[in-house]
Amino acid sequence: MNILLPVSRGASFDDAVRLAIDTAKGHAGRIRVLSVVDAAEIRRIEAGARPGAIHLALHAADEVRKRMTAEGTAAVAGTVKRCEEAGIPAQGEVVEGELERALVAAAGSNDLLVSATESHFAPDLEDASGRLVLAVMREGGIPVLLSGAPYRHVRTIVAGCGGGSRTERAVGAMARLSLWKEAPRGILLAVDDAPEGGQERIAVPREILSYAGYPAWEEKVLSGPPASTFLSFCDSVEADVVVLGGWGEHRWDDLLGLSITGRLLEDGRRHLFIYM
Repeated sequence: MNILLPVSRGASFDDAVRLAIDTAKGHAGRIRVLSVVDAAEIRRIEAGARPGAIHLALHAADEVRKRMTAEGTAAVAGTVKRCEEAGIPAQGEVVEGELERALVAAAGSNDLLVSATESHFAPDLEDASGRLVLAVMREGGIPVLLSGAPYRHVRTIVAGCGGGSRTERAVGAMARLSLWKEAPRGILLAVDDAPEGGQERIAVPREILSYAGYPAWEEKVLSGPPASTFLSFCDSVEADVVVLGGWGEHRWDDLLGLSITGRLLEDGRRHLFIYM
């Protein structure tokens, strides 16, 4: 398994590193640590020059480029060292470019992107938590595993069975990577006011896991408001990982705060495996 680990800003990056290492350990994985020097930020500084002071702006932009490159190089070197000390093969790289484009380009040669639910990439940390890596998933076609905080070891996995192709793709991606095959507890969860409807939602994920050689997972069908019922159940079983296939019928701009995915991102306490 080839894991892409982009360097993000803030304390949550340490949680992502721990999750990437733990995941690689269980799956003979390799980790690629990537730091992107944000070209857009550099251009913003260059464009902010007063008339007659272009040379000052260019000098300031060059200083920022050097600082960001040095910070990225140090973060990559330190992370690669942690991986190697844990017995995980790793390589690191620092590139300059547009953040999203650089990550999408790198995603194509990897199996899984690991980051954190609270990941930030903007210098001021004002970008929405997890937003950039979810955009990479959408454009780069790679599953995303987001680490919750504080970090937690994986014992209980809940796979949300919303029905349709998104659920099938998410569970299929998890099975293709053989993730958490030996975990102590796995649960297929459907929220549906009709028990037969819930069982129908669970049927295909059950078949996918069985075909991939997973032991039989528990099955739960609950009634009630989808988001609150789903989150309450995860609390009740102390779920460590939640597997989700996108975000229902919500538009992309409505992701944060409205869907189950958005609620779990805001909660930030569990690892999220997401694929669409």
